[in-house]
Amino acid sequence: MLINYFSIFLFTIFNQNRFINFISCGSLTFNLILVYKIYFKIPSYCFNCILGTILSLSIYLLSFQLIKNKDNIIFLNILISTITLFMCIIWSNSIDSSNAIDSSNSTEKVSPEITTSCSPQKVKFAKFLSENNIKMYSAYWCPHCHDQKQLFGKKAVKELTIIECAQDGKDNKYKLCREKQIDGFPSWEIKGEIYSGVKDLNDLAIMTNYEGDTNF
Repeated sequence: MLINYFSIFLFTIFNQNRFINFISCGSLTFNLILVYKIYFKIPSYCFNCILGTILSLSIYLLSFQLIKNKDNIIFLNILISTITLFMCIIWSNSIDSSNAIDSSNSTEKVSPEITTSCSPQKVKFAKFLSENNIKMYSAYWCPHCHDQKQLFGKKAVKELTIIECAQDGKDNKYKLCREKQIDGFPSWEIKGEIYSGVKDLNDLAIMTNYEGDTNF
């Protein structure tokens, strides 16, 4: 993420100000909506979302100041923000209605069903992770968490130790996630260290010193 924002910053310096202004305007709107949804609707904590909002705002203000001819810029910014807001509402409704599956308790949510198949090697690897107290911190609404689980496959996921961090998630351990200072999802706890982001299984095997078959 930081590389992407740094690239946009370089574009701004090299006078692509109007183009970058439009992109950063949309990005800022999206990040503000995301922060609102995570903090006031879920609620949860996301350091990357706050960082993204700050960076988007900084780039937007910088690009706006560097634009010499500001004719119609404010109007176009409002238009872009409105379009982004409309798209986010559609996305949010889609997430809430299809990806967040109601459990027996209507106030709790569970993750989408895992649909991918898995090999015996993945199952053994998942068992190894649990046996070595390696945990995955997740949130039912997080698409990246779903991607991580899909990499393991339906059967292997059942062998993992997955901690639900969303406060309204089923069987959640929200307080534990706050104590661990989990600031992004998914996050892996390996030997007391927290590693955020989706991990390739081979990379995860190296990180955990797995010596089994890695022909995933």
